[in-house]
Amino acid sequence: MSVIKSDCLCQKNSLFQPKIVYENETVFRNFNSVTIGRCINCGLLKTVLQPKNKFNPQTTHADFYEEKHFLFVSLLQPIVDQIKKYKKTGLVLDVGCSSGILLELLKKEGFDIYGIEPNKKAFLISQKKFGGKIFNGYLSEYIKKKPRGFDVIIYNHVLEHIDKVVEEINLIKKVLKPGGLLVIGVPNINNIIFFLRQKYWEYLVALEHIWHFSKKYLVNFLNKKGFNVSEVSFSNDRRPDYPILKRGYFYFLSIINKLFNTGELMLIVAQLKYDKHD
Repeated sequence: MSVIKSDCLCQKNSLFQPKIVYENETVFRNFNSVTIGRCINCGLLKTVLQPKNKFNPQTTHADFYEEKHFLFVSLLQPIVDQIKKYKKTGLVLDVGCSSGILLELLKKEGFDIYGIEPNKKAFLISQKKFGGKIFNGYLSEYIKKKPRGFDVIIYNHVLEHIDKVVEEINLIKKVLKPGGLLVIGVPNINNIIFFLRQKYWEYLVALEHIWHFSKKYLVNFLNKKGFNVSEVSFSNDRRPDYPILKRGYFYFLSIINKLFNTGELMLIVAQLKYDKHD
């Protein structure tokens, strides 16, 4: 397959070399014709080809999150713990807040919480909990109506879905106070499980995820965009619903990840420099 022309975060008119191609799939049939390419300029992985009408952006997992509320409380609590290392109180904005479970935890800790959720169904669930503090739409729309300075802005498993990440970061810098925290949770491709499973890695999600980050790439990108990265932590999916032998296999791989100080999922805490210019 020849190279594919597509925009990249390096802001060059980039060419992408196909790295992962889904074709004649029997397990992931909906993924047929999806292609993930590597930018020949900067090395970033991007989903550059997708079939039309295979993914509905208004799909939400909010009902599932609420059904498994206790599980997601335990998964999201580490984010709260990381934030509290740097900020004990303040205004927090969760972009892509879904049903608002993370906001519940932050409110209990005394933070003044706000959320943005573009999905109408998820928004309504969150709005029932927090009323007018939840906005249905996108950050670009929110700052026109409710501009304010936040101490913490969270993008937990959101950034990989956003097409124009550079523009989004520039918007963040308009509403995040100098010295404020940007907290980003994303899948991390630099781990042994992705290395072994490639297209079948559960966190690739090529029908939904546009960008596929490594720690090195995202840390360098944020540094160039006016942030000091304070901390990067990793975790691995326990896969509790898998058969016991399969769970054991992935548990073994997660130990290897830990030995190499990496994991399937990464949480980045970055601080906006007081000089916000790139």
